[in-house]
Amino acid sequence: MKNKTVLILVSFLSLFIELTFIRWLPAHIFSIAFFSNIILIASFLGLGIGMLMAGYKRDLFAYFAFILAGAVCMVLLFRNVQVELSSHSQTWIWSHYTGNRIYDFFWFKFSITQLIGIIFTLTIIVFLPMGQKIGKLMREMKPLYAYTLNILGSLLGVIAFGFVSLFRAPAYVWFMIAGIIILAVIYKYNKRRFVFNAFAMFLVVFLISSVEKHTIWSPYYAINISVDLGKNISIYVNQLLHQTAVNFEIKQDIYEKYMFPYKVFSPDKVLIIGAGTGNDVWAAQRSGAKHINAVEIDSSILAIGRFGHPQRPYDNKNVHVFVDDARSFMSKDREKYDMIVYGTLDSHATLSVTSSIRLDNYVYTQEALRQAQNLLMPDGVVVLLFSVPNEWMAARLIETTRSVFGSEDTRYFESDDRLFNLVILAGPGVRKAISKNPGLKNVLLPLPPASDIELPKDDWPYLYLTKRGIPYLYLAVLAILVVISVGAVFIFTPLKMSRVNPVFFFLGSGFLLLETKSVTTFSLLFGSTWLVNAVVFSSILVIALIANLVIMKKNPKNPKWFFMALAVSLLFLYFFPLEGILKFGILAKVFFAGALIALPIFFSSFIFAIIIKNAKDASSALGSNLLGAVLGGFLEYYSMIGGLKALYLIALCCYIAAVVFLAKRKTETAIF
Repeated sequence: MKNKTVLILVSFLSLFIELTFIRWLPAHIFSIAFFSNIILIASFLGLGIGMLMAGYKRDLFAYFAFILAGAVCMVLLFRNVQVELSSHSQTWIWSHYTGNRIYDFFWFKFSITQLIGIIFTLTIIVFLPMGQKIGKLMREMKPLYAYTLNILGSLLGVIAFGFVSLFRAPAYVWFMIAGIIILAVIYKYNKRRFVFNAFAMFLVVFLISSVEKHTIWSPYYAINISVDLGKNISIYVNQLLHQTAVNFEIKQDIYEKYMFPYKVFSPDKVLIIGAGTGNDVWAAQRSGAKHINAVEIDSSILAIGRFGHPQRPYDNKNVHVFVDDARSFMSKDREKYDMIVYGTLDSHATLSVTSSIRLDNYVYTQEALRQAQNLLMPDGVVVLLFSVPNEWMAARLIETTRSVFGSEDTRYFESDDRLFNLVILAGPGVRKAISKNPGLKNVLLPLPPASDIELPKDDWPYLYLTKRGIPYLYLAVLAILVVISVGAVFIFTPLKMSRVNPVFFFLGSGFLLLETKSVTTFSLLFGSTWLVNAVVFSSILVIALIANLVIMKKNPKNPKWFFMALAVSLLFLYFFPLEGILKFGILAKVFFAGALIALPIFFSSFIFAIIIKNAKDASSALGSNLLGAVLGGFLEYYSMIGGLKALYLIALCCYIAAVVFLAKRKTETAIF
């Protein structure tokens, strides 16, 4: 096996395990799902430090299987510990599930910040051997050629993980694939340790398959189900209660809650957003609706409802099922509806690995409600169901609905906490129903006085934050992680051994921010599905690969025109109203959105390829770049204050910093 093949394999492994950890860790560690970019940051940090350790004689990869096995055992141990969550109401994180939990771990009680710090450190340690091996291999090759092989391996890793997600393979299969590559590389360089590493990987696969034998892996969650004596199916995602497929023949009180809107309205054509296991679908059928479109993003949850719901709502010929993101479906749909039902879309995960935006946030923005408004018949109505944990979130949902539909066409009522406790009715049909039946005024409450609460928009879609700003919980987590990051850099890479290259550092920061903004924008335009994310990440790597190949062939030496083009494209995207593209057809959106959003990625990829071609040490350059991406990951949280478009300006500042440092290093690059 040639070294260039090994470089591709280890690069494949680094991306594959990164995506594996991002999906696997939240399934076992409480509330990590709401901090998925923390795992991304830790993996970049581990890889970057590892690359800066390329000069060390000891090969850490020879012990990689043992390190991975130790991390897996620690995670499986911590899964049984109940974590204390701050009661501060600046942000909302689900914490209902406490069954089968140990409240005190020996003599120590964990807070969420402490446990995230531990997982962050474990992840860094896991990625160190891969980073070091990549660095050692890159030192033997020309920088741009080595980086091209690294990109190729990373691209293959993303594609491979996309396939395991497509076929919903269980997690032990992911680790089995990783184990085969780990053992192949170890066998080439250290045959004496092969048997011991093989045993460690066998232990990893055995433990995961045993612990998760009843787990269903969807592209979004680890799903477990339980069925009670009344045939009600409770669905837990990442160990937290997500929804219940209700047996309405037994649960009469729940039946009344779901049927209330249909006692006020008699819709023939219904759209259900977030259909889940089918409770809302069955209620629409029961009311006599003749045409029901049911949209659900998670095919696994849909399958549970299709085959397990006691009333089998999806068997009805009037039900048409669409596995899609809500915004994506509404932007493509050309039908008109008497009623649009927002099911309890309270996601338990973030939108993507680079973002702190949650999967359902784009469904509750003003722009999303306007899309729903445009799909209504002249007397249509939107029914929004939600389980609100506090008053400020109820006020935000009510105020956002009022801002779109107006006070006269918006009403709400509150109920007990079973499944949902807030129902908002909005649309021209509300006023008409009240005029026909004045008694409804005693049931449907008038809106409270308008409040000044921040309303979610596509540029600031943070439904679960009280106001603009980084919540105390996130600030505490970030402070701990910054301390760990700085400590790790100084512990593993003393300045006398390696120096962080500031040019590549700031290029990494800027690129991570561009990547984050690209993913969130494409998710808005084409849907927040795992497939959209996989396509976007793959496309970014393909662009980088093409840039490398062009630079190797054409050999330009001055990136300043690419820097200028990058700055113009970032400023243009900051001021350009991308929401206007939402009105276009799918082909137009693909062409215009793809071209516009890809421009900064395109220019930045050429900049990086030109500069790394002239670098003295590829491992140090790429390691510095990954450490810069860590900073970019932390800076991403500024979007909670300034909105998502502000990331373009922060990225521009990072690239300006790179230009300043590049200009000071004339002897290294001979560019300016």
